[in-house]
Formats: sequence, C-alpha cells, structure tokens
Amino acid sequence: MSPLLQMFVVTAVVLFAAASVLRRIAPGRVWQWQARLSFALERAPAPSWRARLGRRLRPPIGGAPGCAVGCASCNGCR
Repeated sequence: MSPLLQMFVVTAVVLFAAASVLRRIAPGRVWQWQARLSFALERAPAPSWRARLGRRLRPPIGGAPGCAVGCASCNGCR
C-alpha cells in the first residue's frame, strides 16, 4: 500500500474515532456544531448539491440524541 493511501486511511480512522468520542462526551456541543454547519451549507444562494448536503447533516430537532429531559447524568446537554 502506498504511503499516501496509508496516511489517508489512518487519518480517516482517527477522525472517525475523535468524532465518536466527542459525541459521547459532549452531545449538546456536537449537536450545536452540526446545526451550524447544516445552516451554513443551506444558506442562500446555495447550489443544489450543497443544500442537499446541509439537509442531510441537519441534526434532529429536540436536542442531542440520547439526552432525556432532565437527565443531568452526563452534563452534556448544556
């Protein structure tokens, strides 16, 4: 395997792992970042491909997934 391809694969794995850890540690913050990115991609005048990507990245309404109302067990909803 070429060194460039190896570097790409390792970088992708590390980014995926970091995103997974962030979602577990700070789900509220990740939800905010995802919402901001989605809004920025959908802003007019956006090409159709960029608006579609923004709609796919839009987080679910109602807060971070996995956070119950008043759970206060992880403090990640703040």
